[in-house]
Amino acid sequence: MSKRRTLKILSSLTLMGVVGAAGLSAPGSAVAADWPQRPVRLIVPFAPGGSNDVIARKLADIISKNTGQTFIVENKGGAGGVVGSGYVASSNPDGYTFLFISSSLATSAAVQKTPYDPKTAFDAVSMVASAPFVVLTRKDFPAKNMKELLAYAKDHPGAINFGSAGLGDSSQMATELLANKAGVKMQTVGYKGISPAQLDLVAGRLDMIITTMASIKGTPADQLPKLAFTGEQRDHDFPDIPTVKEATGLDYVVNVWWAVFAPKGVDPAIRDKLNAEIKKAISTDDFAKFLHIVDASPKSSTPEEMHKLLVSDLDQWSKTAKAAGIQPQ
Repeated sequence: MSKRRTLKILSSLTLMGVVGAAGLSAPGSAVAADWPQRPVRLIVPFAPGGSNDVIARKLADIISKNTGQTFIVENKGGAGGVVGSGYVASSNPDGYTFLFISSSLATSAAVQKTPYDPKTAFDAVSMVASAPFVVLTRKDFPAKNMKELLAYAKDHPGAINFGSAGLGDSSQMATELLANKAGVKMQTVGYKGISPAQLDLVAGRLDMIITTMASIKGTPADQLPKLAFTGEQRDHDFPDIPTVKEATGLDYVVNVWWAVFAPKGVDPAIRDKLNAEIKKAISTDDFAKFLHIVDASPKSSTPEEMHKLLVSDLDQWSKTAKAAGIQPQ
């Protein structure tokens, strides 16, 4: 074989290798470009009817319309969000299964030995919304304002029972933080979601709940006494109701966030594409009006910003759990 022909064959093989290598990297880009090609699941790790559920369904509806592909909300409640979160953490990071969750992703990990490390098991996609909590009591509860509530708690240590969506969910930790700040003890009663807890509050089987307006809007719980909101300022729709901070003098301000996460290892191009779709969806008047009704505000973020907030919250709620004497279970 001539030297010239040998060089020609080697050149051809080299070119084929380059093309082959490019072909190996191309599918990821092609998949991201065509995503989504089939229904996408948003896993809500709580029972239907709570704030995670109602906000996720509204978001899914808008993104479905914008993309022409179905975004399905699936509820997998249990253990303060750990069951559903664990399901997503172990899912195939193919861009068709995502987690829609509140700050409970951080609060649950502060008090539970979760089967996943929230810092490393997920790729953050974007924040969706944020809101203050509201302090609710049963109708016949003897305390009619925040000062009376905390005074009652001091006079009756451990007598007040409050509902939560399971060990370590955001409503429990917001209440534990209040108890820590006020120097009182209250007892938590865990449920698979905040909705059943609210039903028991309405029925008088619980004394109080710190929850979101998104969870109670349009339910019987919305008619219960609202003692205070947990934000920095008074709620725009309830100007006569004080914040916990101004009603008690305690340095207590707590807000809840809702966000979307993917299983670790999702294609960054798909993650960024969903981030853009979320930003587009929450900037619509439709979503803004919906959030206003449930007393929340749209708020997007970069994946990096959301991950940083998650890490910060994990630290804060771990300290809260330690102060409350809660041992990880």
